[in-house]
Amino acid sequence: MPFTWFDLHWPWIGLGLSVILLVLLFATDLFRSEPNTSRWRDPVWLAWLAPASYMIHQFEEYGIDALGRTFAFPDLLCASFGMAPYPECSVPTATFVAINISIIWGAGLVCGLLSWKHPLVGLSVYAIHGTNSLSHLELAVVTETYNPGSVTSAVILLPLFSWVAYAMSDREDVGKSGIATLFGAGILYTVVLLGSLRLFANGVISGDVVVAIQVVNPVVVIAIPWLKENWSHSSEVHHAD
Repeated sequence: MPFTWFDLHWPWIGLGLSVILLVLLFATDLFRSEPNTSRWRDPVWLAWLAPASYMIHQFEEYGIDALGRTFAFPDLLCASFGMAPYPECSVPTATFVAINISIIWGAGLVCGLLSWKHPLVGLSVYAIHGTNSLSHLELAVVTETYNPGSVTSAVILLPLFSWVAYAMSDREDVGKSGIATLFGAGILYTVVLLGSLRLFANGVISGDVVVAIQVVNPVVVIAIPWLKENWSHSSEVHHAD
């Protein structure tokens, strides 16, 4: 199946959305929940920064990479599973939209909206910042070559995840255990993503199934911090009683 117009152009749409979000984040107080605190320590502001920053990373992967190549990441993914580049690669072309739109445009919006009352859940997208940046950088070190997404992983994703871990670890509504929960959710998300692709490559599941898994996989990233938040709240109520 050939790539559709949207398959090829969503990274450019995302870059435009990122620019709009970044202007609103840095030029207005629209996404501030604690105006007397630095925006860099405001969990709501950081929650909205997560999708805005990640869309820049997606543009390096699927828009134009650091070597000037367009739409470079899909062929890299196919090669990692021993497949030829497109159009010969058998990974469904819809897979890339299913992965990226659901986790950033979908879950990113949900997390931003929830961040006003659920700070840890609001920061959930940083789970992907942490684990995905490390996977890109590990590949770059092992192969000693650039891969699409490794530059923004080094200069945007990993630094932002590290800052969030530092800035939020002392808050009662997030804490060190919350940061560990985010990273664990990111690992599980990645295992499901890569595991489903491996099952597809081995002929165990169909292309439709692998695409469907990517659409629902972001639930993991939201649900685990949600459960952690509720467990922490229940523990506080129990101790208070």
